[in-house]
Amino acid sequence: MTGTAGELTEGEYDRFCKLIYRVAGIRIPGTKRVMVATRVRKRLRATGISSFSAYLSFLHSAAGAGEMPLFIDVMTTNETYFYRDPQHYDWFDQTFLPEVIQRARLRKRPRSLRVWSAASSTGEELYSIALKVNKHRRELAGWKLTLLGTDLSGAVLEAARAGVYDDRALHLVGEAERRDHFTHDPVARTWTLGREVKTAATFRPHNLLEPLNEEPFDCIFIKNVLIYFDAVSKQTVVQHLLAALAKGGYLVVGPSEGIYGMLGALTKHNSWLYQKPA
Repeated sequence: MTGTAGELTEGEYDRFCKLIYRVAGIRIPGTKRVMVATRVRKRLRATGISSFSAYLSFLHSAAGAGEMPLFIDVMTTNETYFYRDPQHYDWFDQTFLPEVIQRARLRKRPRSLRVWSAASSTGEELYSIALKVNKHRRELAGWKLTLLGTDLSGAVLEAARAGVYDDRALHLVGEAERRDHFTHDPVARTWTLGREVKTAATFRPHNLLEPLNEEPFDCIFIKNVLIYFDAVSKQTVVQHLLAALAKGGYLVVGPSEGIYGMLGALTKHNSWLYQKPA
């Protein structure tokens, strides 16, 4: 039976799930048919395609190559906010950065810092990191700083580059920091991040199932994304993360990633912080 835009058949749902897994490594549970149908309908309206079946055919065609990123955009869940898991940023600000700065003073490391926010979504995570780096800007004067955010979704990367957020995204940001680094629009109820912090960050597309092919990073944040991956995909992502992590570098993970048994090569400092042997 061929479904219409009002009905997603089990067979079509299965085909969408397999496609999402093949392209993004994300395993959609069998209970999410309504969610998938709702999100795909957005692309049906945007493309003018009348049925789920026709849309699937379009995605698999040469003509639909440009639609695939938009399909993945609408299917991936992207919810985050500034300073989510505050202890991670307290550690970065109060322990990691002073340690890196002190080692550079002792000439035990170069005056450079590389941080990667993997699956950075709309930018709150990387900008939280950038705000902490900004606190140490005098000590880091003259350093080569690289703050990179990557995501599979082009739409969220565009939002990240814009740096405009609602009240909810800033609910853990203090008044002084809002005043110093954001411009408030009370009518639109939005907060626009200032240029000094925004320009410190760089965003670009990347699929976690592929190697990043960058110089090693001193610290990598990957949080609240691998819960959507199955064991095989997680193992692939972890291999790429370990390859991208500098010797002595730190990996910061979310509370429910399910990758802890795959990090045996790293030293565990606590449930969310791991370090690559130097």
